This record gives sequence, C-alpha cells and structure tokens, in this order.
Amino acid sequence: MTRDTASPGLGCRPWTSFLRIMENLDGKESHSSAASTRPKRVPRHQQTRQVSTDGRESSASDLAPTATVLLNKEKQELTFLKEKLEWQKKKIEELEEERDFLRGQLSVLTVQTASEIIHRYKSILKTLPKAKTMTRAFQKHAIDRNTVVSTSTIGELAVAAPEVYEEVLAKKPCGETVLAFAKRCEAAIQGDKDVKEKMESMKAGGTLLPIRRSKPV
Repeated sequence: MTRDTASPGLGCRPWTSFLRIMENLDGKESHSSAASTRPKRVPRHQQTRQVSTDGRESSASDLAPTATVLLNKEKQELTFLKEKLEWQKKKIEELEEERDFLRGQLSVLTVQTASEIIHRYKSILKTLPKAKTMTRAFQKHAIDRNTVVSTSTIGELAVAAPEVYEEVLAKKPCGETVLAFAKRCEAAIQGDKDVKEKMESMKAGGTLLPIRRSKPV
C-alpha cells in the first residue's frame, strides 16, 4: 500500500511536464491559425497609389461629359458669330449702296446743266488711261460710279453723235432736270441703230467710258 501510494507521487513530474508541452503546442497552433486568417496588411504607399489611381479614373469619366457639353456650346457660339458676321457684311453693303445713291443724287443736284455734265464726263475719260480703272478715275474726281452712270448718256451722245445731241438739246423744255434729259438722250441712242453701234465701237476702243448699264437710265 505504501509503495503504491508513493509510486504515483514519484511519477507526477513526468506527467506534468508532458501536459505543459502539449499546452505549449496547442498555443502555437492557435497563434498560427489566427495569423493565417488575419487579413494581409497593405503597405501605406500602395494604398495611396491605389486611391489616387481610382481618383484619376473617376475624374476622367466625370470630365468626359462636361468637355462634350462645353465643345457643343463653343460650336453653337461659333455658328452664331458667323451668321452675325454675314448679316453685318450684308448690312454694310446695303448702307454703302444707299450712300452711293445719295451721293449721286447730291452730285446731280449740284450739277445743274448738261454742259457741266459733259465737261465732267470728258475729264473722267481723259483721266482713265492713267488711272487704269474707272473706279480710280472716279476717285480722282471725287465722284462715285452711280452718279456718272445716271447721266452718262448725255456725255456719250455728245461725244459720239454731236448732231443728234444738239437735236435732243433743242427740244429740252424749260425746267427739265438733268436726269430727265439723260433719259431722253438714252431714248435717242436706243432709237438710232447707227449711233448705238458707233458708241459700242468707241467704248471698245477707249474713246468712250466703258460703262455697261443693266437697264436704261
């Protein structure tokens, strides 16, 4: 009895050591298992790079529709400006035509006699070879084309057919305006085939101003 009781007491030390070893092994396995299931930690610089990349992609996708809207708006503004420019050019042309007409009317009013118109016509005709163009010749005499054209039949008939001109002048009623007289000269030219052909030949040769009228004065 005494030996049996003592034997377990002597054998406690190896058994206790064995239990401790097993506890240590269980603790290591638990630690390894927790470490394997724990999410892997990403370095901070990699996290920043990933966030910045995602931000750029998001910004690019957000800017694309905005850029399209701005582009369409600029196209609309450009179209509007082009249309406005065309309208302004047309308006300027209309104002220039009106200016030339009024200037011509004023010039006609200041030139009261047929003899003054003939003198002016011959002066422009003399200037034309040096000026090269009728526009420059008119500018040198400070007169616009419409003014010259509106009364050119008086000068043409007086230079090309003086006899016919004198006949028309003899029938000039008192108080007749130069424009009305120019119309009667035009009628005399159109009514005489020989005079009309002579005038065309003289215009081609440079002895008359090369004025071409789309319609009678």
